[in-house]
Amino acid sequence: MRVYQWNLVFGIVWSFIATIQVGLHPFNVGVALVAGIGGFVAGVVSARGTAGRIEKNGGEYRASRKRTLIVVGLGLAFGALLFYLILSEALSLNALLEFYSLYVGIPALYFGIAVGFRTWEARNGKEIMWEGRTFYSVPKGLSSQEKYQYRAEQWYRLRIRNSGEQEASSKV
Repeated sequence: MRVYQWNLVFGIVWSFIATIQVGLHPFNVGVALVAGIGGFVAGVVSARGTAGRIEKNGGEYRASRKRTLIVVGLGLAFGALLFYLILSEALSLNALLEFYSLYVGIPALYFGIAVGFRTWEARNGKEIMWEGRTFYSVPKGLSSQEKYQYRAEQWYRLRIRNSGEQEASSKV
């Protein structure tokens, strides 16, 4: 499945979760509006940055483990802080209920990513695919077998190019 399609699926699932959340708790329109617009813009910027890295690296971009660990670590730290504030009663539940409207930002983020990737695909005539942490682009209109073959050739070309660069840098 293409990247933008996965992000649409994630966005739809999170939209249902946000809708249930709004039904159970008071909804702050101002907070939801800021979260929605901010999430959408952040998603578009993130997708354009990733697409730019794909172009720059010859059709493939693999997020580093360091970047992935930093994002996961920051998420866990924020979750732990929020958990502590709730249990120590430093953060009142009334204030917390106001921020349940931030759930709107999560599907907006996914929809922004989908729009960013789809816009890049329309401009460049390629499809962005995704395997684990690796993003890569393939020409539009290929069958699944042709995509697999193109991907294997692309992977081989990049490995040859990278090994040539390493040999050249080690000789200097």
